[in-house]
This record gives sequence, structure tokens and C-alpha cells, in this order.
Amino acid sequence: MQKISLFTLTAATAIIMGGCAQTAPSPLDSEECATLQKKIVQTDRFIKKVSAMDPAHVDEMMMAVPKTEITTETTKPKMLRDAKRRKARLEQEFNTSGCKKEE
Repeated sequence: MQKISLFTLTAATAIIMGGCAQTAPSPLDSEECATLQKKIVQTDRFIKKVSAMDPAHVDEMMMAVPKTEITTETTKPKMLRDAKRRKARLEQEFNTSGCKKEE
């Protein structure tokens, strides 16, 4: 019986200590926050631009400029999907990094 309670105590201590070892992400400096915010704005502009375009023009645009940080897709729905995912990821990173939104 004593062996079981000793094992339980050891396991509980390991679980508690393991949780304490995790650290919060370090806050970004103002330059990194500004870069992140600039990427969010660029992605938002890309979404608005592609949303307003005719699908045929979107295909032409991606053929002319195949390399973009936002997406590698060539169809409008897939491009918008990638761009919205990127924007959500950037906004989450911005919010969790302790950055303040500049107006």
C-alpha cells in the first residue's frame, strides 16, 4: 500500500513540475510588432483586392506574379482561403506576443 501511495505522489509531483517548466512566449520588440502588423495589413489588402476581382483576372494575376507570401494557389476561392488562414494566424501571433495595435 505504501508503495502505491509513494508512486502516486511521485507521479503527481512530476505532472505538476512538468507544467511549471513551460514558459510563456517572450514578448516581441516594437520593430517585430510593426513588421507583424504590416504583414496583417498587406494580407487584408490582398483579401480585399482578390475579393473584388473577377476569377479570370485572379488567374491572370497569379500567372504574372506566381510567388507571393500569402498563397501559391491560382483559383480565387483557394487564394482567399489561404489568405484568411494567414491573416488569422498572424493576428493570433500578434495578440499572443504582447503587441499593441497602432492606429
